[in-house]
Amino acid sequence: MAFILAAGLLQVVLSASILPALADSSAKSDLAESYIAGFFRATVETAVAPQSDEHATNAVKVLLLREIQLDETARFMLGRAWPTDNKEAGRRFQEQFQNLVAEVVTQGLRSQPNLALDVKGSRLRPDGTTLVSSMLSLPSGTALPVDWRVAQNAGTGTFQIIDIMVAGIDAAIMLRTMAETSLAETDIDGLIPQWRATLVRPAGGSAQRPTVTSP
Repeated sequence: MAFILAAGLLQVVLSASILPALADSSAKSDLAESYIAGFFRATVETAVAPQSDEHATNAVKVLLLREIQLDETARFMLGRAWPTDNKEAGRRFQEQFQNLVAEVVTQGLRSQPNLALDVKGSRLRPDGTTLVSSMLSLPSGTALPVDWRVAQNAGTGTFQIIDIMVAGIDAAIMLRTMAETSLAETDIDGLIPQWRATLVRPAGGSAQRPTVTSP
């Protein structure tokens, strides 16, 4: 039961919060709030485009890898279980994780067309990063606070997301806790297939576009 509850929250985190930006989109902004709004909008446009699930997933994966350091997230998730003596096993796990995230993001957006992100504002943190506050409205009527910590990206002239909090829960910490729980029952190669069986569902319904608002 604990895994199922955690998995449900993971799906919210991955399908509605880990969102990449198109290379040439409104996500390219020098304002943190506009960046997050464009970040959401650009991902939606890619995920719900009139193409096959496979092509949409592949396109979303490219965007994710461009904007988010998923390989580092995978290493953090495994912690001490990271296979330091087996580079191939580590590379295989990272690729499995990349594929899972792309699948969950794509299917989540294609099957839940009524998601809405309302960007509320931002504040500068003492460490120089910016915290952007938003509310994610789910089709059930539930609204979840999502806080995005972003930093300037010198390579692109805009921002990059370095941390996400959903309803006060740190996404990276939650993934690591779930990995520790799963590894008590399976090995590294079995972890992602276990998560996929719980999280990934066939997309259904029409691919309408979620909405996003910003100050």
